[in-house]
Amino acid sequence: MTEPDASGLHDIGSLAHWAVSSAKPGYGVENIKDANPATLWQSEGAQPHLINIQFPKKQSIVEIWLYADISLDDSYTPQKLSVRAGTYHGDLHEIRLVDLPNPTGWQVIKFASEPEKVGTTSGEEPLKAHLLQVAILSNHMNGKDTHVRGIRVFAPRTIDLDDDLVPWRSVEFLQHETIR
Repeated sequence: MTEPDASGLHDIGSLAHWAVSSAKPGYGVENIKDANPATLWQSEGAQPHLINIQFPKKQSIVEIWLYADISLDDSYTPQKLSVRAGTYHGDLHEIRLVDLPNPTGWQVIKFASEPEKVGTTSGEEPLKAHLLQVAILSNHMNGKDTHVRGIRVFAPRTIDLDDDLVPWRSVEFLQHETIR
């Protein structure tokens, strides 16, 4: 399966500390972070199964991709997900409730209608959070444990400014941009 288009986006998953609610030995959280569909995280315990993605500072998030494949994982395939965001575990709010009827490959969960235009004149703002939590509420065929083959977290790509441009755009700074 081909990857969705990530042009205009920046993968920020490596900036985060990742933790899961449980893991079968040999199928830990490192398998989620590698974005390789051949490896997987397998939960071990009661639902909901939680994946916590914690950033050291607040991040702008426009999309997350979750790799799930019902043909490979049968009853281990996630069906209902809750994506939550906040500053810490005590103030998490549900941002999206997602149903994956027959997932095959990367499932894109968007927090903006046009992620590549976030922060431009479109006026659309990204999700801003220190902590992102993916809660797997149920699996296909009422499965108990779950398989997730990868998660990627994306922020809007920052604009590369030329050396001769001032990075500040306020009126106060722009009036001093050139020397008379």
